[in-house]
Amino acid sequence: MKKLTVNWLSAATLLALTPAALAAEAPKVGVYESYSQVAFDAAKDQQRVLFFAASWCPNCRAADADIMAKLSQIPAKVVIFKTDYDKELALKKKYGITAQHTFVLVDADGKALKKWAGGGLKQIISKTEQTAPAQ
Repeated sequence: MKKLTVNWLSAATLLALTPAALAAEAPKVGVYESYSQVAFDAAKDQQRVLFFAASWCPNCRAADADIMAKLSQIPAKVVIFKTDYDKELALKKKYGITAQHTFVLVDADGKALKKWAGGGLKQIISKTEQTAPAQ
């Protein structure tokens, strides 16, 4: 009987850790992920930043390392999309990107709100805070 009680308690503890419960306990942070149209469209209710990066660009690698080292500092409701400068030609054309290590903050309709070259997470946070929607 004792073994059954311990197993039942363990199961009850595990059931209490539902995704909703875990989400409520987890800190609210943003996301850094590779660009895909599906992920970009799914995040339209958040502040989306396109980071046009090239693997051969030392400044891009430094910005990527900066963001990766500070993932927990990405504000909630911010999604940063690492966008391949050499492959995403249509996006480069749409946003007038002429150099790698360029960032574009876009609205829910995909229109550019701000565009800047250089920097890392500090600049992303600054730009998103400047254009954060009123609560």
